[in-house]
Amino acid sequence: MSDRPETKPDPLDVVRAYHQRTKHHYHRYARALGYMDWETQPDPFRRYDGAELLELDRPAPTPEPRYRDIFVPGRVKPAPFDRDFVGRLFFDALAISAWKQYGDARWSLRVNPSSGNLHPTESYLVCGPVPGLGGAPGVFHYQPFLHALERRATFSAGDWEALRGDFRSRRSSWA
Repeated sequence: MSDRPETKPDPLDVVRAYHQRTKHHYHRYARALGYMDWETQPDPFRRYDGAELLELDRPAPTPEPRYRDIFVPGRVKPAPFDRDFVGRLFFDALAISAWKQYGDARWSLRVNPSSGNLHPTESYLVCGPVPGLGGAPGVFHYQPFLHALERRATFSAGDWEALRGDFRSRRSSWA
């Protein structure tokens, strides 16, 4: 029996070890069972239990802007960055476009499909205050099944300004 106190592994070391064991490699695929386990598929509509849910309006189709107009500077008028704009952006870029069914299996098709793997494309919005979205800067996860945003974090005005300043200074070093 040892007199040394039991030490728990560092959670970050556990995550890194898992990543090393399960990642793809140039000369091989990631470790797997070798077959598809249909009973343990991930939920294609990730939800963050307890997160504040902000439903977005489903925009009606409009004839504008026309595809050819997006290539002409000044032809497409800027839209205000508000709740309607965010709703249209996510609806046009990442929403569910249709449902398919074969036998008992039913699945969704996305406007922007994933690479064919079992996990879909996930999207987040990191933004300052947006009219109609609670008024505070934050991080939001897009939930396509509900066409809604889930608030993952809220920033104080001071923290948001510090983040913006840090981003601006990094962006200027990229040029």
